[in-house]
Amino acid sequence: MGKSILVRFVLINVAVFIAVHIAALCISVAEIDLSLIRWLELPPVFMDALTLPWTFITYMFTHYDIWHILFNLLWLYCFGLVFLDHFSERDFIIAYFSGGIAGAIFYLSANAIFPQIASNGLLGASAAVLSIAAATVTRAPNYHINLILIGMVKIKWIAVACIAIALLTVGTHNIGGHIAHIGGIAAGIIFAIGCKYGWWHKQTRKRKAVILKPLHRQSVSEASAREEAEKELDKLLIKVKQSGYNSLSEKEKQKLSDLSKKI
Repeated sequence: MGKSILVRFVLINVAVFIAVHIAALCISVAEIDLSLIRWLELPPVFMDALTLPWTFITYMFTHYDIWHILFNLLWLYCFGLVFLDHFSERDFIIAYFSGGIAGAIFYLSANAIFPQIASNGLLGASAAVLSIAAATVTRAPNYHINLILIGMVKIKWIAVACIAIALLTVGTHNIGGHIAHIGGIAAGIIFAIGCKYGWWHKQTRKRKAVILKPLHRQSVSEASAREEAEKELDKLLIKVKQSGYNSLSEKEKQKLSDLSKKI
């Protein structure tokens, strides 16, 4: 499956980041008293957000700090690759935007109840990225990722480590942002469960299998050998789907190639 949608979303985030800084530089040189970020970030007050409705979308593509965008895009790319092994490109778009919108709703709702938790607007793709990550972990918790210096690790343990770090670093700083993250995670989990049980996609009606007569007869031994080869191929393909192609040994990779050509 193509990864073009993932690359496009990464490039959109990068393009917005560059545009914001170029515009900020021009405004500074011209000595104009204008804050461009104000028109892109989601305001902390619901009524203010309604006067700037586009910020429900623009905030999830806007970053100002270099480390913020690097961290978000790194996780988006890593989890996005795995996501697209189990979902469609259309699902990627839905999960990204639903996570961003859920993060915005959680952020505004929490600030409406406790106005002191957020003084600044909401910026960044974190909620959307966490929606992609949560959907991926929910769908394929045992998928392996090869980490430098560590080796093959199941993504569910990476998710647990990230959640633990997030909980340990929660303080008085950016509480509104952490609440938005929770919204993104919730959206991703609900999306993955919905896909599993067909809430978002219409179930296609299965057609009855049509059995055709073979053009030529096969001997019992040939049929048996082909059946065994198909079973071995199925086992290898299941392993690739669950843990990725790199989880195969060199012998298994060669066997997969031979069986694919044979069958």
